[in-house]
Amino acid sequence: MHTTTVKPTTEQTITTSILFGYFLPELITVTLLYIGLEIINFRFIASINTPLCNSTLFITNSLFHFITKIGEGFSIGLVILCGRYNGAKEYKKSGELLSNAFWVTALVGAAIFIMLYFGAQSIYHFYEAPPQMITLGVPYLRIRAIGIFIAFIYFGLIGFLRGIKNPKLPMLFFIIGAVPYLLVDYALIFGAWGFPAMGLQGSAIATVVQYATMLLAALIYLLSHKENHKYHISLFTKINPSHLYNLISLSWPIMVDKASFALGHIWLNKMIGCTAKLCSATESTMMYEGLTVLKTMEHVGILPALAFAQVITFLVSNDNKIKSFTYIKGNIKKVLLISCILVGVVSLAFCLKPAFFLALLNKKNGSSLFIAYTLPFISILLMCDVI
Repeated sequence: MHTTTVKPTTEQTITTSILFGYFLPELITVTLLYIGLEIINFRFIASINTPLCNSTLFITNSLFHFITKIGEGFSIGLVILCGRYNGAKEYKKSGELLSNAFWVTALVGAAIFIMLYFGAQSIYHFYEAPPQMITLGVPYLRIRAIGIFIAFIYFGLIGFLRGIKNPKLPMLFFIIGAVPYLLVDYALIFGAWGFPAMGLQGSAIATVVQYATMLLAALIYLLSHKENHKYHISLFTKINPSHLYNLISLSWPIMVDKASFALGHIWLNKMIGCTAKLCSATESTMMYEGLTVLKTMEHVGILPALAFAQVITFLVSNDNKIKSFTYIKGNIKKVLLISCILVGVVSLAFCLKPAFFLALLNKKNGSSLFIAYTLPFISILLMCDVI
């Protein structure tokens, strides 16, 4: 009895130019996801001068960062499994896995929506938030919970696209979603163009519009484009228990890994909430703002590694099932080297000119000097993180 194995083709040989072709769309995607739109939204909210509005936004976003990391865990699990089937040219199994993952992410997203909507007040009590912040934050959190539900489903869809080595479309969908987000965000925060001025709640509605737009664009592409017919994608297909088991068993360690780091920001915000009871509203806002600036600069420094982490995941998963181990090891070495160089350059710049980069964010309050001294230490830790 003879067994046949799929031999690797030249498609698995990734040159540096091809590697950067995968990397650049992922870099744009993670930039929009983690810092680009967030910074613009911070500036909008800061301009309306509502007491405790900034602080509410800062502490709530630490919670959303944690939840986003959980969603990424599912997405990466799907990248790995879809990539394995796609690399072995088992296209129908990739499509079946997407159909099953769609309902898993929808159920998990719905459970998180229920917890956020009905537990909003308890969440702010956990943060040691003052009553004024709770009054401001509860309606904001409940609207954002709708966006979280939509985002979970969307993360599953882009996990499939990355698994079939198509990172340009997630980038395109994020850009498509960014346009209505910015328009609605500006209109509803400031009351422009005849819309009501809703402040923080307007920002939450803009996020719902953003993810609804991206989800709709992704569904239209996946269900209608002729290139996807070979995957036999159908959202109403029979659930395969083995697919669900593999997805969950692969995803939960990734979720724990990513969420454990995000929990640190939640705990720091709680500690600031405890300290803020002894301070004025202005001083507490400065503390929340200082932590947010450090988190933003950390994300800026690690962006190349985040983008390459997505790239190496779908490259390895596509080569793994066809046993292209030589290509796997070569791609890992190349990605690690380039990531270290890019993050190292950013880290060095942070160490040499911390005040300059803080000035780009227009931070001139009393915490700026402390942040400037702290940023070089964060930069050193970034190199440990990228490796």
